[in-house]
Amino acid sequence: MKRFFFLLLYNLFFPFFLLLSLPGYLIKMKRRGGFGTGLLERFGIYRRPSASEPKGGLYIHAVSVGEAFIGLKFAREWIRTHAEPVVLATSTATGHQVVRDAGIPGLRALYAPLDLPGLSGRCLKRFEPRAVVLIEAELWPNFAEACRRRKIPMLMLNARLSPRSEGRYRKVRGITSLLFSRLSALGAQNERDKERFAGIGVEPGIIEVTGSIKFDVLGDAPEAPRAEFRAILDRLRGGRPVVLAASTHAGEELLIARAAREVGAFALIVPRHAERRDEVVRDLQSAGFTPLLRTAGKLPESVPADACYVADTTGELREWTALADAAVIGKSFLARGGQNPVEAIAARVPVITGPDMTNFADLVRLLEEAGGILRCESDGLADALREVLGKPEASRARCERGLAALQAHAGATARSVALVERFF
Repeated sequence: MKRFFFLLLYNLFFPFFLLLSLPGYLIKMKRRGGFGTGLLERFGIYRRPSASEPKGGLYIHAVSVGEAFIGLKFAREWIRTHAEPVVLATSTATGHQVVRDAGIPGLRALYAPLDLPGLSGRCLKRFEPRAVVLIEAELWPNFAEACRRRKIPMLMLNARLSPRSEGRYRKVRGITSLLFSRLSALGAQNERDKERFAGIGVEPGIIEVTGSIKFDVLGDAPEAPRAEFRAILDRLRGGRPVVLAASTHAGEELLIARAAREVGAFALIVPRHAERRDEVVRDLQSAGFTPLLRTAGKLPESVPADACYVADTTGELREWTALADAAVIGKSFLARGGQNPVEAIAARVPVITGPDMTNFADLVRLLEEAGGILRCESDGLADALREVLGKPEASRARCERGLAALQAHAGATARSVALVERFF
C-alpha cells in the first residue's frame, strides 16, 4: 500500500516538474549536439526494429560523462568474460557520445528512458535484460518498479553517499527505504558509505564494500601519449613545463592560466564543458592570452609568446593528462565539489586542487593522509606550482605516495563484476 501511494504521488508531480525543466534540457541537448543522435529514445521512440536489438544481456544505467566512463570500465571487464550483449544507457548527449565513441563490440549505446509510467517497461521489454546495473546512486521509482514486476535483479555499483546527502535522505527515511528495497545488492565504495546507506534504510545484508571502480586504476596499463598531442605541445610550449587545467569551470581557466604564466609555465586547458569555448576564449583574451582551440584545427605558423592551448573536446582528458608536468583540478577553486584527480595520479602527474573537493571528500582525505596531493586557495596557486615544478624529486615522491594510497580500491572492478555474476 505504501508503494502504491508513493508511486501515485510521484507520478502526479514528476511530470509537472519534467514539463518545467524540459525546455532547458532540450536547449542543453541542442548545444551539446544531442539532436540527431537518437535522443527520442528518452521518450520511448526507437530507430531500430525491436527484433534487431541485443536481448538477454546486461543493462547498465549511467547518466553523465563521469558515470558513463565508470560504466564503460565495468562493461569492458564484463565483456572480457561474458558473451552476452551489454546495453549502456545515459541521460546526456555528452555521456551518450562517450559510449558511442568507445567502439566496444557488443555494446549498445542507449538514451535512458524518462522515468514516466510506461516508458521504463517499454525499454525493458525491448532489451529483456537478465540483470540491471545502476552506476552510483541513480535509482528512479518507475524504472525500479518496472524491474520488480519483471523480476529483473537490480544492483547498484560504485555507490557513494556524502554526509550532506545522508542528512537529506534521513529526513525521508520511509521513502528512501522503500525505494532502495528494490535493490538486490549494493556495492559501496568504502565502509563509511556502507554505514551511511544502512543509516538511510538500506537493508544491511545486501550491502558489500567493493571499492570504487573509478579509483581502481592500478590494474590499468597507462596509455601511451598520442604522438599528435605530444607534437602539439612540443610546438607550443617552447621548452616550458606544461600546467594542465583539468575539467575547469567558469573563471578557473583564467585563474590557472595566470598562475602558470607567473611561474613561467605553459597553460593547457581542458574545460569540463566543451561548449563553453567562446566564454573561455573571451576570458583568456581579456587578460592578454592568445587562446588556440583544438577544434580550430591547424596551429598558426608563428606561435605567439602569450599562447595557451584549449582542448575544447570531449573524452580526451586522460591523454592530455599524461603529457602534463602538473595538473590543477577544476571545479575546486571557483566552483563547488571538485573533479576527479585519479587520472592524473595514475599517470604519475603531480596534482594540485583548490579548497573545495566535497564530491571526492573520501578520496582526497585518503590522498592527503598519504601526502599524495597538494591543496591551496586561489591566491596560493602560483606558490603551489612553484613547489611542484621546482622540486621534481619531491613531486615524484608525492605522486608515488598518491598512487600507493589508491591500492585500497585495486580490484574494485573485478569485485563488482563478481557481485553482478551472482544475480545474472
